[in-house]
Formats: sequence, structure tokens, C-alpha cells
Amino acid sequence: MKESKNLEKAWRDKIILDLGEDRYKKLFSITNEGITISPHYSYNRKSLVNPETLFFPNEWNIINEIKCNKTTDLNEEIKRLYANEIKNLIICNYEDQFIDNSFLSQGNIYFKSERPVKYNSEFKILIEPNLDSDEPIDLNKFNQENFRLNLSSEFFKNSGANIAQEIAFTLSVAIDYVNKFGKALFSKISFELIQGNNYFFEIAKIQALRILWSIISKKYGNQIDDCIITAKPTSKNKTTKNYNNNIIRTTSECMSGILGGCNFIKSIPYDIKFNDENEFSQRITNNQLLILKHETSIESVNNAIAGSYYITYLIEKLAEKSLDLIKKIENNGGYFIDQKNQIIFQEIFMNDKKEKEQYESGDKVLVGQNKFIND
Repeated sequence: MKESKNLEKAWRDKIILDLGEDRYKKLFSITNEGITISPHYSYNRKSLVNPETLFFPNEWNIINEIKCNKTTDLNEEIKRLYANEIKNLIICNYEDQFIDNSFLSQGNIYFKSERPVKYNSEFKILIEPNLDSDEPIDLNKFNQENFRLNLSSEFFKNSGANIAQEIAFTLSVAIDYVNKFGKALFSKISFELIQGNNYFFEIAKIQALRILWSIISKKYGNQIDDCIITAKPTSKNKTTKNYNNNIIRTTSECMSGILGGCNFIKSIPYDIKFNDENEFSQRITNNQLLILKHETSIESVNNAIAGSYYITYLIEKLAEKSLDLIKKIENNGGYFIDQKNQIIFQEIFMNDKKEKEQYESGDKVLVGQNKFIND
């Protein structure tokens, strides 16, 4: 620890010598999460984050959603995706369409639902509740052996939550569900995190959530270190002006999920803000993920962030800020009580307002929207 402090002081003194104290002080900034960004970092032995022991899955896989009300032939769509080695699928709006049962053994298919529906007993059910609600779904109505409870941060992220809020609110929902339905639920809970454009923070977010979920589940006596996490780009920063920029944005956001250590990557179409679902943009979306998977060698290193003092610092600070907020929510009676009292909404509203002001002032840049506009 003494060596670390000496090294940190040496770097500080060197930078001040080169730049002067006034310019040095201007290199510091504070993010919307309340995290201080400094010009230099060093290893902290007392950190709760050990880069060598962070959990990373052996590989990440592409996952795709099929909306039954948008496709004319469900079996043909599945066959086409399988042919492109996309064999992790979520089927939405399923009622009673015929499905070739051989597909169930060839890939990993989940049927998304918020309510009990008559499904084939072989079907895996993905329950994804609307977190804008102030009441949890009654899981007792589902077959306990055959479902996964997937908690998505989409409502929080796309409404304007910062990253610490996104982590805290999502985990607070999970805690409420465990408190209501028992600690055996831990093994059935997965998370879908919505990736924004703050690249290193979004990488750190995945690991911060993993660490906190491990700590929380350990407290309940059912420790989970390897929870399933899907990463998906946000729609909040996607634009109708210069819309081709959205392809670059979603690529960056998918990469942050991969480097952060997610299990699955799901992307969104570049024209999501102004166009109905169509074959052309969906093909680009699929190819985007296939290029990341097969051309970039991005998965040749299992833990690409080990050794980065900066990302380690971000993981720790995001975990600390999120945990403080989780404790605050728990003291108020839990997520759903806070949601009913609109406390969650107010937290998000204040951050969203601040972020809009930052874009209006030019402190934050959205290329082609508030800067570098091509008329």
C-alpha cells in the first residue's frame, strides 16, 4: 500500500512539474454518477476488485429475438438464423404457431412471456417483467422448473438513468423478487444490461453488477458468481438525423458488453427510431454481431481488462455507488415501494434532465445531432 501511494505521488509530482498545478487540477472531472476521473491511476491492494478473479464466461454468444407477430413463417426464420450459426433465440408474442420440435434440440430457444400461457412442456420460458410496474409478477403461476426470470435495465437506461442507478435499480428489483419468492430463485435470475456510449464505464458496469450480485446472494446463503448477463445497445442515443451513425454506436456498445464479460450479445437495428422492423436492417444487425464474433478475434482473450487500473477503479466506484443506492432503497422498503411512491422516477428524471442540459450545452456530443451536423 505504501509503494502504491509513493508511485501515485511520483506520477502526480511528475505531471505537475510538466504541466503546472493549475492545468493539472483541470484534468480532474466528476461524472453524473459522482465518480472522480483523474489523470493517473495506480494499483490499490485494498480494493474489493481483484482483476485476476473477476468472472468471465468462457465465450459470449449472439442472441436474437423473433417477434411472432412480425414474421410470416416462424420455422423459416429459425432455420435462417441457425444457418448463420445464431442458435440462441428468444421468441416473443408466441401463441399457438406450429414450430418444428427438432429446432428445440439444435439450439437454445426461450419463449418470452409475462403471463402463464399453454406451452409445450419442452419449452423454456423467459419471464421478463415490465419494471415500470409497481407490483412484481406472481411467479407461483409458472412452472418453477422451466423458467428463467430475466431482469432488463431497459426501462431505467432508456428513461435516463445513470450507470450507478441502472445497476442499483435492477438489482433492487431482483432482491424484491427473492424476498417474495425465496432464495432458490437466485439460480433462475438473469440480467439484461443496456449499453450506452460511455465505453469504459459500460465495460466496468458488467463486472460491478457481477460483484454486487455475488455479495448479495452470498448474504442470502446462495452465492451466485456466474449469473447470466445479456448486453444490448440502448435506443436512447439513436438518431433519425445521420442515422447511419447508429451502426457505429451499436457496434461500440456491443463491444463494451463483450469486453465487460457478458454471456450473450443482442443488438438493435440502426433504423429502430423511424422504421418498422424490416429484413434489410435486421440483416445488418445480424452481420454486425457475426463480424464481431468471427472477424475481430475479440474473444481470443478471456479477460481483456485485467491489468487496467482505470477500469478496476471504475468497477470499484460503480459497485460502491450502486451499493449505497441499493441500501437506500432497501431502507425505504424495497424497489416496488419506491416505484409506487415515484422515488425511482424522480431519481431518473433528475439525471435525465442533467444529461439533456449537457447535450444542449455541448458538454456531451452526439455526432450528427448536436455537433458535426451534415445537413
